[in-house]
Amino acid sequence: MGNVWPVKESLESCVFRCGWVENHEQRIFGRVRNPEDSDELRFGISLKRFNATLKKPVNGAQWSGIITRISTMALQTNLVDAVLTLHGEPLKPKAVLAKTAQDIHEARGNKPVLSPVLQALHTAYREKTTRLLIVGAACHVHMVRDFTRKKPYFANLELYIVGIPCTDNLEPSHLQWVFRNISKKPETVINFEFMQDYRVHILHKAGKVEKIPFFCLPSAVMKVGVFPNSCLSCFDYINSLSDITVGYLGAPYSKNRKTQWIIVRTERGKKLLDLINDEIETSPEVFFGDSHSAVQAALQPTLMPILQPEKLDDRKAMPKWLGIYLSYKKAKSGPGGTEFAKYSIDIHAIRNFYFLKMYRPDDIGIVPTHIYDLLSQYDLSSIERIIES
Repeated sequence: MGNVWPVKESLESCVFRCGWVENHEQRIFGRVRNPEDSDELRFGISLKRFNATLKKPVNGAQWSGIITRISTMALQTNLVDAVLTLHGEPLKPKAVLAKTAQDIHEARGNKPVLSPVLQALHTAYREKTTRLLIVGAACHVHMVRDFTRKKPYFANLELYIVGIPCTDNLEPSHLQWVFRNISKKPETVINFEFMQDYRVHILHKAGKVEKIPFFCLPSAVMKVGVFPNSCLSCFDYINSLSDITVGYLGAPYSKNRKTQWIIVRTERGKKLLDLINDEIETSPEVFFGDSHSAVQAALQPTLMPILQPEKLDDRKAMPKWLGIYLSYKKAKSGPGGTEFAKYSIDIHAIRNFYFLKMYRPDDIGIVPTHIYDLLSQYDLSSIERIIES
């Protein structure tokens, strides 16, 4: 390979060509997920799941810093030689092959844009890295799982993967445009998250968090073309091919933003968790509310921008006071904990399925079997009628 990355061969491993989940799931776990198990259908195959918080949170981390600590300890205990991650500003990340604790410390915090993290794979190959930890989103993980299996460049690689639940990232220019449409001070925004309290939390440089109810987002930011086609064609929000998934999606909402949700999937995932077992406080998963009814109720407003984009211009944003009230009510009585995770996974899976069906029908083959099992649990007749009309 020399100094040139095999672009053609790597593109052959792109998940948007190869399809999502199931071929690799069988190989990694020895089976595919059980569609009769409501949790496994959505969260993927796992050894254990729980909530966790670092006893001593990492300053500057997005949450408590569990991924930062796993990565640091993997290096310091010589479990791996390097960690593939991101440096740079939140909206301008760059791929790096981190080799020191300081390198890892610089990588802390979320980068809410389309990520180039796999660009550093070439550096790992050029330096003959044989033990590598990758921190990435599901599209990165699928590509790496496929590429390292099919191609000779990493034949002897001992690979560990920390997966991040991920959805709806944007190109930096598009994200800045979105911020101009939703934030009072778009020029100071450095990060954002769609949170379990049904509000978008926008972090500003001075540390202030601006909170906007989901229901108050302007129609302009929901149009097809704002979010990348890749994100609208994703069917692994939960990053089910990683060794361990670390996020907040299934954790109960906490105002201090420290509680994270851990899914250990493989023996290598257990090994990564063991590195920080003494540093974390754990608690069982919690769930409340009904995700199914929440998804069913959200179908029409969620799918309208895809199925009937011509009607978006007539849609008015909900008044802020009403959005705040509805967010509060949903956070109290709507799905929470792992039920919120199910709600979010299901509504995105349904949205993305219909995006493919409407805009990229030739690519419908990338949809994994378990998504059809998920779709069958909902009444989608009104959606189908819109498509047929």
